[in-house]
Amino acid sequence: MTTVVILLVLAATTIVTTLALMLAEHDMKAVIGAQQYAVLSSAAAYVDEQLEAKRALLSTLPEGLPPGIHSDPAALQALLQSRSAVGAEFFNVVVFDRAGKMVATSRPDLKEASVEAVGRPYFDNTVSTRSGLISAPFLSRLSGRPVVLMTQPVLDPQGDVAYVIAAGIDLQQSDFFGPINALKPGKTGFMFIMTTGGILIHHPTPERLLRHINDRPGYNRATEMALKGFEGWTEAKNKDGNEGIYSYKRLKSTNWIVAARYPTAEAFAPLIGLRKQAILAASLFAAVAGLVAWLAIHRLLGPLEKLRQRVALLRHGGTDIAALRSGRQDEIGELGEAFYQLTAERAATQEKVLASETLVRNILEHAPDAFVSTRADGTITEWNAQAERTFGWHRDEALGRNVAELIVPPRLRSAHALGIMRMGGGRAVDGSADSQRRLQRTRIAALHRDGREIPVELSVGTLRHDSGVIATAFLHDISERVAHEEQIAASEHRARMIADSMPALVAYVDRSLRYRFTNDYYQQLLGVAPAGMLGKTITEVFGMEVYLAWKDKIDAALRGERVHEERDSVQLGRPLHLMTDLVPDVDAAGTVQGIYLMSMDITQRRNAELTQAASEQRLQLITDHLPALVSYIDRDHVLRFGNATFRHWLGLDPATLAARPLQDVMGAAAYAKTRPHLERAFTGVHVSFEHRARLYGDQRTLETTFVPDLRPDGTVAGVYALTQDMSRIKAVERQLIELARLDALTGIANRRKFEEVLQQAMARSQRLARPMALAYLDIDNFKSINDSLGHGAGDEVLKEFASRLIQAVRAVDLVARLAGDEFIIVLENVDRGGEAALLAAKIVAAVRTPFSVAGSPMQVTTSIGVALYQGEGDSQSSLIARADRALYQAKRNGRDCYVVDAEQN
Repeated sequence: MTTVVILLVLAATTIVTTLALMLAEHDMKAVIGAQQYAVLSSAAAYVDEQLEAKRALLSTLPEGLPPGIHSDPAALQALLQSRSAVGAEFFNVVVFDRAGKMVATSRPDLKEASVEAVGRPYFDNTVSTRSGLISAPFLSRLSGRPVVLMTQPVLDPQGDVAYVIAAGIDLQQSDFFGPINALKPGKTGFMFIMTTGGILIHHPTPERLLRHINDRPGYNRATEMALKGFEGWTEAKNKDGNEGIYSYKRLKSTNWIVAARYPTAEAFAPLIGLRKQAILAASLFAAVAGLVAWLAIHRLLGPLEKLRQRVALLRHGGTDIAALRSGRQDEIGELGEAFYQLTAERAATQEKVLASETLVRNILEHAPDAFVSTRADGTITEWNAQAERTFGWHRDEALGRNVAELIVPPRLRSAHALGIMRMGGGRAVDGSADSQRRLQRTRIAALHRDGREIPVELSVGTLRHDSGVIATAFLHDISERVAHEEQIAASEHRARMIADSMPALVAYVDRSLRYRFTNDYYQQLLGVAPAGMLGKTITEVFGMEVYLAWKDKIDAALRGERVHEERDSVQLGRPLHLMTDLVPDVDAAGTVQGIYLMSMDITQRRNAELTQAASEQRLQLITDHLPALVSYIDRDHVLRFGNATFRHWLGLDPATLAARPLQDVMGAAAYAKTRPHLERAFTGVHVSFEHRARLYGDQRTLETTFVPDLRPDGTVAGVYALTQDMSRIKAVERQLIELARLDALTGIANRRKFEEVLQQAMARSQRLARPMALAYLDIDNFKSINDSLGHGAGDEVLKEFASRLIQAVRAVDLVARLAGDEFIIVLENVDRGGEAALLAAKIVAAVRTPFSVAGSPMQVTTSIGVALYQGEGDSQSSLIARADRALYQAKRNGRDCYVVDAEQN
């Protein structure tokens, strides 16, 4: 019975111990696998971070390129050598031009031969997409090392690829994989990296780099699962038949898979040894203590069962990992301690993962772009703070709602729904079913809460999570950028319209003398299509002869000098006179980047100038021979022209008159009198005026005429001045005026002068309150004298009659002949009728003295009518009428007498 009990105890002990260890092994395997996958995920995140950091560093290199470096490979070489940070991150950095030729390298010390990159996928794809990439691993022709290249295009000002920067990561010696190797599981375990196509990028066996993982014969189930998209951990045999725990994690930034292998023998070595020791101890204990086996078994299995229970509780979260530590110094204590260590490591890994997730969430929460994630049906699951600011919806309002209702404009919702259907069907954005894909940034319109549309830049991706598909999107508000781009486009359009509308050749050539801009006037003036000139040199467009003719001017402009040139040319069979300006385009550093060119056809203006010059010469010749001062005065009253008469009249050289102020030429006093007339002429009115000046030592009468020089808009540019000597004309004019006021026969005043004097005398009499009178008289029976002796004798009588009247009156009195034998006398300053009557009596007496006519004496008498001026109420006509009535009264009284107006007697 004891033997049976011992055997039963032994069997029970062995079975229990084995079962407990198997359960512990199973749980431990899950813990180790999860732990290994967590560590691998951290390593993958590290690789992603390093790749993104290197890509970001590489992308900053073209941003720092100074202007003009696109056309200067030597400057690129100098720039690479000056960027020590870039050289420290990469094994080598090489720059290829657009033709694939290497033009610069950060490692000139390697003395590498120049290679051609054309035909290499990393180069061709970078040029075609104009964006950087991470190449497939390959053996470098430059260094002979296995490398992976990161590329970055350098765009010229027109947006074309000018250069491709390729930075290499040495897969053998780069410290890039150092932190990853430090995370290898156990002592014999290792980590490796391969592409999704199975090409090894990193492996502890250097000979296997760049080779396919299946180059070795055999089959590895875990590897095949990973190549088909598996992520996680699994247990499988390698191609040598050894069991191991495999973990796989794909990178987000490129098509790499980070993997780890932990040999099962090493992973469970402590547990296997413990299992052997436990069975051996149980067997020995059963053999030695068979009688108390059942007690020993109960005692031994009790703590083990407690450990198992604690492991089970720990798996379900019912206790803390500290419960695994029993404090025992036996196998059960060691097992508990081993469980504790494994579980603690797992907990630490989980805390790191949780911290990483928290960090990612914080980053998304404070990201400058709006971040939105949705389920396959469009329900929003994440909405960060920037999304709140961009679209106006609070996080609590957005979560759980359909994204189309909140931010997709109605006109775009059908396209959005189609994308949701594709995503819900398990198809990623690019049409594959991989776990995650990302799109390039795309401009779309989004809807704000207030109903307005916002231009945003969208970057969207999908990933599988919890057997479902999650869509993630970063949206950046580009309203200001779009507005700025629209302003730039409008400005460029206006500039193009202005340039094409100008009647001049407008162009821009770069330092290589290639046309980068031309306007439409090239077609009109030269018959050259503007579009066909772009990208071509001056020599290619117009030929070497034209280039050599302008080479010195072009070289001067490239040195930073402004060039103005007028030249004759023959284009399309017709002569042209072109006025050309070359303006250097100088950047902030003082380097000439190109030349602005404007050339105007001034043939008509040139011909007009020649015609005008000939006309001006003829005009100068004409004006120099005019007996008058001819000049031109600008708005500042400064002389701009003077003819030769200035020398004859004023002793001034005409050549010295230009730009002299008019006041200096005329003198202050004469200028002061002339200025009002000049100012009036500048209002657009023709002005003529007379003035006196000393010429030839004598005072002369001058007449000046100002003629305004009117512009097409009606403003006055200046004034033409013509000054003539009117002295002789004025003298003749005075003589003519005087003759016009005298009677031609008698030489006394005629009716015209009488009327002038009478009006003045009446005004003086009224103003000074001094009486005046008017005497109207004729020769008695004068008609009989004409009839009997003829008109000659009558004229003699009239002349003698006028002479006696002048002698009979005072010097202040005016004697005038009205017509025939009718005379009239203006008597001023007479005291009423008495003095006027005495004067009339004197005249009658003077006429009675016999006349001598034709040698014979003749008795001639006169009759006089006198009228006194009544003042303000008496007019000139009424005064004459009263004097005439008095004359006829004297006739009725028998002639040879006088009568004073009865109203005054």
